[in-house]
Amino acid sequence: MDLAAVLLVTLVLLVAAFILLLISLIRLRGATRELEAALADESGARDRASLLLAMASAVNSSLALEEVLNVALTHAGRIMGAVAGAMYLVRTGKAEMHREASYNLTNRARGAVRKVDEEPLRSALAALRPLVVKLDERTAPGLDAGGHPMHALVVPIQRSGQLMGAMELYLNAWRELSEDQADLLNGVASQAAIAIRHAQLFEAQEENALTDELTKLPNRRALAQQFLREMQRARRNHKGITFVMIDLDHFKQVNDTYGHLNGDAVLAELASLLSTGARESDVCARYGGEEFALILPETTEAGARTLAERIRAKVAAATFPGGLKLTISVGVAATTEPALFTQLIDRADQALYAAKQGGRNQVRIADMKGPAPKPHPTRPEAEPV
Repeated sequence: MDLAAVLLVTLVLLVAAFILLLISLIRLRGATRELEAALADESGARDRASLLLAMASAVNSSLALEEVLNVALTHAGRIMGAVAGAMYLVRTGKAEMHREASYNLTNRARGAVRKVDEEPLRSALAALRPLVVKLDERTAPGLDAGGHPMHALVVPIQRSGQLMGAMELYLNAWRELSEDQADLLNGVASQAAIAIRHAQLFEAQEENALTDELTKLPNRRALAQQFLREMQRARRNHKGITFVMIDLDHFKQVNDTYGHLNGDAVLAELASLLSTGARESDVCARYGGEEFALILPETTEAGARTLAERIRAKVAAATFPGGLKLTISVGVAATTEPALFTQLIDRADQALYAAKQGGRNQVRIADMKGPAPKPHPTRPEAEPV
């Protein structure tokens, strides 16, 4: 075989080897793509499983509504690549939802209240499935990082056909939802609905334990908890605090003359007068029997006296069930000294006793500079419920 023939054979072999190598590379690249897709699917499946597991864990391990809402939001937002999120819950008897939890939104972001018959909720609620909705300047909330999202992925939350709320996941660009993503979000919504219901039932039980059944005001236990919180806040902010004790005059006579049912109606009416006479920042509670109490945060002695006199006059001018005209006696204790905060209840009680001794239907102010109060003798005309 001459040299030309050898070179030709060698060239043919090299071309064949190159073709085989090229085919191998193409196959390898295809296998790599398939592997990457499989890994992506596996990663997505792990993320979806992780989200649903976290939601199930929240249902079984937490009765705190805020924690449940945050779990649903943060996990779903991560899976969907949302820049921020918010959870809205239905208000009973109202065609609107209120934002109860959020992340990556400004403190006073727009859209704190959503009407169910307006966008961005209307379309998703009508379809009862997750939808991406375009936001406008009126509905787009502010982001912590600056600016406003362009779109919201709205996920309705319902249980047994009852609408409970909606989740909004905010996106910077429009996207089509795949069937798998829609199924995942529906699973999240289903778990969230169960968790929300459990948490709401627990909160209702807690509220019942802290609410006076007759007057619907906070009871003495709730008052003690709130007073502790207000004392801590007053210390932290270097502010004053006032405690007010109120007693319905001659209540025993009402029960003896008109019966306990009318007496209960009188107490309920007094509770209404006190709560409407107090300010929004004040705490009004039933202390026990015919005694009520007010916590007045950041209120001076002069301001507390003015409020107490206004409430006393309001009660005296009112007509109670059965056409009764009744009055109250009031004791007020106010201070800006943290060391005296724990004495406020006893000093207000002593001031109330002085008002009863002084003829009733009056306001007495405690002397916070005097010696610590001692237990007072039995009040005149003890008035059991």
